[in-house]
Amino acid sequence: MIMKKIIGTCLLTSAILLNAQEKPTYPELTANTKRVDLKLPKIENEKDYKVEVRFGLEINVSECEDPKDFTFNKQNLKHEYGLPNYRYEYYSVAENQPIEIFSANNPGNCDKNKKTVKKILSSQNIFMEYNGYFSTPFFIPKNWTVEYKLWKIDGEFKTAK
Repeated sequence: MIMKKIIGTCLLTSAILLNAQEKPTYPELTANTKRVDLKLPKIENEKDYKVEVRFGLEINVSECEDPKDFTFNKQNLKHEYGLPNYRYEYYSVAENQPIEIFSANNPGNCDKNKKTVKKILSSQNIFMEYNGYFSTPFFIPKNWTVEYKLWKIDGEFKTAK
C-alpha cells in the first residue's frame, strides 16, 4: 500500500515537471531576419496604458525627398503563440516583404544628387496591452526596427452623441 502511494506520487510529480518544462516554439531565424524583443518596464496600473507598435526602416533618399511612411501587406504580419492556449505571443513578418514608400518632393533649396539617410515608420500599427512582465518577440526583416509609443487611457467608454 505504501509502495503504491510512493509510485503514484513519483508519477504525478514527474508528469507535473514534464508539463512545466514546455518551451515555446518560435520561427527559425534566417540570414535576412532578426528577433527583436520588446521588453517594457514594470509600472503600476498597467491596465491604464496601451502600447502602439510600428516598424521602422532607414532608407537612402535625395535631400529633396521627404518620405512620410511606408506600408506593407498587413496580412503578412502574423500574430501567433509559442505555446497552445494563447501563451507566449509573438509577431512575425515575412523576410522578403514588399513595401511601398510614400514620399513628397520638397521644391525648396536642396540638392537632388545629395543623398541622406532618413528613418521612416510604417503606416500600419499594432495596439497591444501593456505587459511589463514578459517580453514580446518580433521576427522581422534585418533592415527593419521595432518602434513603440505608450498611450495612457482612462479606461472608460463614452457614448457618442
